[in-house]
Amino acid sequence: MDGRNTGSGTVYSRKARQRETTTTQPSDRTAIGIDLGEHNLYTACPVSVTNPTDAYTVRGTALCTCLDELRAQTARLLGSEYDRDTIAAYVQQRRDELVTDIDAAARDICEYALTCKDPILVTEDTHFEPDLWLWLTAPTAHCGSSWLLAAAHLRLRTIAAEYTLEVRTVPEAYSSQECHACGVLGNRHPNETFWCSNVDCRIDHIDADFNAAKVLAQRYYAGKRCARRSPRS
Repeated sequence: MDGRNTGSGTVYSRKARQRETTTTQPSDRTAIGIDLGEHNLYTACPVSVTNPTDAYTVRGTALCTCLDELRAQTARLLGSEYDRDTIAAYVQQRRDELVTDIDAAARDICEYALTCKDPILVTEDTHFEPDLWLWLTAPTAHCGSSWLLAAAHLRLRTIAAEYTLEVRTVPEAYSSQECHACGVLGNRHPNETFWCSNVDCRIDHIDADFNAAKVLAQRYYAGKRCARRSPRS
């Protein structure tokens, strides 16, 4: 984990806290959308947040760098005199180290969530089994889709359970393309910027991770779904 942004700069304790569970309606909960990515491993956005700088992020670039280095090292080992069992043991050791870092990031997110009233974490309804060995050995595999994001999603749910935080999934369709302000589908560019295609929307462009997390938070509530495409698209 190589960095995080709390907006105000506050650092939250990692000490687990127990919460009393009560029966509440969805409208009474604070939905916190959690967008997963490689630049920002986690972006947490409560539904009421309107400024991207107020979202809570945990960077993922260091993890991606470690994965790239591990992939290169594994390729060298597979071409060496080391037997497969020895290489597999090395990969398992490195995997455990990576998971430790992911868990620390997930705990940061959970601690942040506990500062909100009656929080519920909201993620996409994607459940891919993280297979590190497959990613390390597949010639065309991409780190995020093949291992990192799947592992981060799984570990977030596991760590959230330790904090007695509920995690709810919502449909992932177009969640990274929908404008959180108007519901029209726009475009997410590689430079981490979302551009709305609706000329009547107050949003022209905005941080893509914040926008996606905000969309997920909104989808927790009834009737909040992708509205339409822009007439000009």
